[in-house]
Amino acid sequence: MRHAHIYMSLLLTLCILSPNGASQALAEEAQTQVSEAAPDTPISRYKAETEALIESLSEEQAKKYYLIRNTHGIIRSVESVEAVVGKAAKSCKKNHKDLGKEIENRFVEWKLALHPIIKSSEDRLEKLVLIQDYAKPSDVKKHLKNFDLAATYGEKLMKQVPASDEESCTKLLKSMDATQSNLIRLLKETIGLE
Repeated sequence: MRHAHIYMSLLLTLCILSPNGASQALAEEAQTQVSEAAPDTPISRYKAETEALIESLSEEQAKKYYLIRNTHGIIRSVESVEAVVGKAAKSCKKNHKDLGKEIENRFVEWKLALHPIIKSSEDRLEKLVLIQDYAKPSDVKKHLKNFDLAATYGEKLMKQVPASDEESCTKLLKSMDATQSNLIRLLKETIGLE
């Protein structure tokens, strides 16, 4: 599945940002749990829905489908990273006033840099949904909502504890420079904004 690779790479990003020492092992555990999910979960329902849809599409329509789904998945994953960083920033501010204020200010800058790119990505996604020829736009959007339900379910399988110790908060502050440029590059390159 094409989106699984992209989604897992962003889960790895979440683990890197996870300030309590989470590692690639956490992402691998989540991937295993997602792969071995119970028969009736949002993930299994989305997978079945996707397989049925793909079977009905021509090769050209399938390409359009994957472009839409991957674009949506990347946008959603970047928003998930933002939520994780936001929780960590809030926790750091609560536990380390001076450092926390610096992190909060940097997080605001981080969001301000990302949001125009996310908005452009969402606009591109909307156009892709409108010009595809395999389903009504409302049905495509419903399918993407089911993607979100599956992704949210998968995210809940990951145990995340926001940053609280000073070392983790310092790492979080330093990581925002790299993640800001990496996420912007990922969006631009993968979604075709350049």
